[in-house]
Amino acid sequence: MKQPPKKAPKKKLDAAAILSKLAELRKGIPDVGNLPPRPRRSEDGRTAMFPGATMEDFDLMAVADGLEALADDIHAVAEQKHAAAMVKALEIYYAAEELARDPAHPELIPHVENMRRAYEADFGKPIPPKPKPEPES
Repeated sequence: MKQPPKKAPKKKLDAAAILSKLAELRKGIPDVGNLPPRPRRSEDGRTAMFPGATMEDFDLMAVADGLEALADDIHAVAEQKHAAAMVKALEIYYAAEELARDPAHPELIPHVENMRRAYEADFGKPIPPKPKPEPES
């Protein structure tokens, strides 16, 4: 009679190795060091555990927290980069708009109109006016 296949032994979670790898990955994200510190989940910095939790449960929660923190860092850096790109895009728009008013650059008018329409389609509002330069003190 055939023997049922033996199950492979359950692999033990190595939370320390995973957290070390996450820390290494975090260091590889450009500008992640410029992020403000993340708020802690509790006064002692640990996530609350449920009654009867095991060390494996604690390790899993630590890994989940580490993954969430890494995802939050990536998201924050992406938001910073997006905001910086938006500032540059608006600077380009303002310069193009100014040049389009000059009769020597009529070819810019359709581009400025396209940029205006794209902004309004994405954000649902008109492009903000160009900020006035701050007076020098």
